[in-house]
Amino acid sequence: MISRREVVTAGVLGSLTGSAVTAEASQNDQDEAQMRAILNRMVSEMQRMNTTLGQGLVGPGLDAGPIADIRARFTVHVRSAGKFPDFLEIGTNLFYAVYDWHVRHGQQIQITRIAEQRFAIQFMFTQLIVRWEQDLNFIGVPFDRG
Repeated sequence: MISRREVVTAGVLGSLTGSAVTAEASQNDQDEAQMRAILNRMVSEMQRMNTTLGQGLVGPGLDAGPIADIRARFTVHVRSAGKFPDFLEIGTNLFYAVYDWHVRHGQQIQITRIAEQRFAIQFMFTQLIVRWEQDLNFIGVPFDRG
């Protein structure tokens, strides 16, 4: 048989233990939420670092940035004329992008002087003529000889 003392003390101890367990559980939930927040921040920082390193070491592909804009102009000309254009006028920022692309991919750089103050860089089958007086990101209309 259970004595009155056991019933009373079990109830008091049970209630105290229950509140302690509840407090401990809520503390564990808070700790777990903080740990998840920290881990999520670490994951996002690692992804950012991976992206930065990828851009720095590998560089943008042919389908990104100014090279993609030049390719888009080439595609329009190829579809209308059936061949790549002979010439395309570009601004200085695009010249630097094409130059950097050649360096990054280990391609031979062919720069020629066309006139006294004009020079061109070969990209694919086209001479890209640098128009330094135009906007830095200028892309002209592709054209052929004659």
